Amino acid sequence: MLDRKKLRDDPEFVKAKLAARGEEYPAIVDRILELDAEERKTQVELDDLRRERKELSKEIGKLMQAGDRAQADGKKAFVKAVNEKTATVEARFNTIQDERVSLLSTLPNLPDDSVPVGGEDARQLIKEHGEQRSLAFDGKDHVELAASLNLIDFAAAGRISGSGFQFYVGLGAELQRALINLMLDIHISEHGYREMRPPFMVKPEAPYGTGQLPKFNEEMYHVFTPLEQVVHDPGGQPDYYLIPTAEVPVCNYYGGCILPAEALPVKLAAYTPCWRVEAGHYGHEARGLRRVHQFEKVEIVTMCAPEDSDDALERMTGEAEHILELLELPYRRVLLPTGDMTFASAKTYDLDVYSVVSGEWLEVSSASNTRDFQARRASIRFRRDAKAKPEFVHMLNASGLALPRIVIALLENNQLEDGTVTVPAPLRKYLRGVERLKPPENPLPFFD
Repeated sequence: MLDRKKLRDDPEFVKAKLAARGEEYPAIVDRILELDAEERKTQVELDDLRRERKELSKEIGKLMQAGDRAQADGKKAFVKAVNEKTATVEARFNTIQDERVSLLSTLPNLPDDSVPVGGEDARQLIKEHGEQRSLAFDGKDHVELAASLNLIDFAAAGRISGSGFQFYVGLGAELQRALINLMLDIHISEHGYREMRPPFMVKPEAPYGTGQLPKFNEEMYHVFTPLEQVVHDPGGQPDYYLIPTAEVPVCNYYGGCILPAEALPVKLAAYTPCWRVEAGHYGHEARGLRRVHQFEKVEIVTMCAPEDSDDALERMTGEAEHILELLELPYRRVLLPTGDMTFASAKTYDLDVYSVVSGEWLEVSSASNTRDFQARRASIRFRRDAKAKPEFVHMLNASGLALPRIVIALLENNQLEDGTVTVPAPLRKYLRGVERLKPPENPLPFFD
């Protein structure tokens, strides 16, 4: 949520920043400011009415104590009229406030000054690491490798759940678990994060706090309970949302709390499954693990003092890069432009890995500094000392990492001409010492 005071004090600055994220936003700011002025004016009127009612009530009390019931009854008529007017003004105030808050919740975060203006073509390459391998033979893509090595059964997942899902089996399932354990171990033992195991379903307040709601309601899976709610109120609010990322529950862990300064920075890491609708992706983009409805991810989150968040973004991005370097995957860091950032972000780096078969860069991590945007929505603050006024923390999140495209790159980049796949050395201890993925002697039958 943007700072209401900043909108009042420097509206032209805010409108100029938001115009880089969408041409519709400056007009929304103007409307919010109109409502804000009307809300404050109505608040004064409401306060005056409440003050008048309080004074009349005191007068009536004094008259009753003096035994002057006639005059007291006359004053009660005035109180009734004031009460009726107060109710009318309160209703108007609530309507104005609701519209202002609703519109304010649709405004994205202000982009940092270092963020380039534009769409996807304005992305800035910050660094590249590792050599892009070329195959001396006709390589298989990850779907073919997953089938030949008996790792992932896409057909079975399609029968059971539909397109966009996958069924990991045997060493495929072990590979997922190995990647998760490697990432968590590194982030906890080397990077100093505290592991969390959050709920996978959340109330609407949680994705509102992190900025997924209301804008991305249609991109999240809803859970209604009981079933009768769908029948009687099909347009109503779901009881729960399936999380699109661990960021949602983890960032809300301290929702409504005031942290002591000595607790900062708070560094949290969590593995979760994630669910996203991913509507509108077809053909090559939807093949195999590229665009899926359910996937697994390790997320890292930092809550820190405002003056520390720029350094925290660089640190967290480097921590995600460290995992890629351990896995010996060529990657690049890209600074996203204004038209390509997430709703809550002020600045975002994407990490992409290179896929040798398709010759494409695949996103495996986004590291974002949301500054105080999420903290305002979730009401997470800290005190610098016992007597200090509470301040909003700055909140950051990063994928550390998302698994589907990591698996794509691992399989395709590490394949050998005989159809086997070399396992990166740091991963082997999590795979019972397996050095190479081979077709199993007793494969689990796959049926198309």
